[in-house]
Amino acid sequence: MKSKLNREDYQFRKKTGQELIKNPGQLNGLDFVISNCEDCTIYICDHAAQIFVDLSKNCKIYIGPVEGSIFVRKCENIEISAASSQFRVSNSNNIQCFVYTSSDPALEKSTGIVFAPYNFAYPGITEAFGKAKLDPTNNKWSEVFDFTPNNEISNWTLLHPSQFHLVSKSIEGLVESEQCPVLIPITYGGTCDKKIILGSADQKTSGLELDFLMGKENVKNQQQLSDENQVYVETQLISKNQTNSKEQQNLIQGNQVEFVFDAESFKSTEPQINVQSINTFNAFDEIVVDNQFNIQNSNLSQQMQKDESERKLKEQKRKQAQEYLQKFMSDFTEQTNQRKTQNRAIVRENVQKEQGWKTVVSNIDLKDNGGEKDVSKMAQAIKNKLMDRLK
Repeated sequence: MKSKLNREDYQFRKKTGQELIKNPGQLNGLDFVISNCEDCTIYICDHAAQIFVDLSKNCKIYIGPVEGSIFVRKCENIEISAASSQFRVSNSNNIQCFVYTSSDPALEKSTGIVFAPYNFAYPGITEAFGKAKLDPTNNKWSEVFDFTPNNEISNWTLLHPSQFHLVSKSIEGLVESEQCPVLIPITYGGTCDKKIILGSADQKTSGLELDFLMGKENVKNQQQLSDENQVYVETQLISKNQTNSKEQQNLIQGNQVEFVFDAESFKSTEPQINVQSINTFNAFDEIVVDNQFNIQNSNLSQQMQKDESERKLKEQKRKQAQEYLQKFMSDFTEQTNQRKTQNRAIVRENVQKEQGWKTVVSNIDLKDNGGEKDVSKMAQAIKNKLMDRLK
């Protein structure tokens, strides 16, 4: 007989200022909940069925492969690394998302959302991807679908390449952390040359390829700069990490290793980078601005078309209502006239019959009433006649 699961083992609730971790084998493909956490660093180093992140703020959350969905709801100022079949953010603000997802990421009623490729690794993560039935090569992190787009400014954007970093969590007693199995685009210092698609193809604003937005020459420069950055990392940062003492490792914080492509790093490699490459990040900024501008114009045009369609629909319904009312009144009048005619015929027929008023009145001795054809007296006479028959 299986032992009963303890609910507390599958949730982090109401935690403040703590480092929290679930090690490999502690979830084994079950659900997990992160709720009401603040100023925490959270590691989920195992595969899960689905994960909920609710009502949390000022946290860093790193999640391993999830077979189903990861939901982020009512959160703010969160950095999250998430790998799942589906990734959804709702009613949240200022969320930095390092995402792997095999379907289009979805937003709803959220602002200030930034997307970047998945960046998390820990011992056994490659095996965990297999258990979660996720293909690391099929990542749609940038194909965002926004259910509630903003007509003035986009609710989401891509992370600037200079801010991209890798996060590796080591676990005591296990082998060294593996590399992140998800392919990282050249733009972000990786080796994947797959084109980055901005926006969901299912969105009314079609997804646009990076080549189209930046131009092929700018993309070429961006790739060249990424290659140079990678060389710099391999020749400078890694060698320093191997030779320097722990006190000198300025890229290691606790067990979390970050490779940050910051402004100072680029400045230090200035002699290795040509003028075109230096300007590439500016081109990357322009792509986001242009994309937002295109989205704004497209949304405005779509809103005008929607308003016109609604106006035409209302006008059509108004005409249909008028036609229906006219037909109803015409049919009602006709039926009323028919009923009046039928009622007159019935009255006429009844009057002509023996049980009609004519027969009743003729059978009343008007002499009993003084010979006067007074209506009230006639009515009383009829009543008296009826009472006599009932005796």
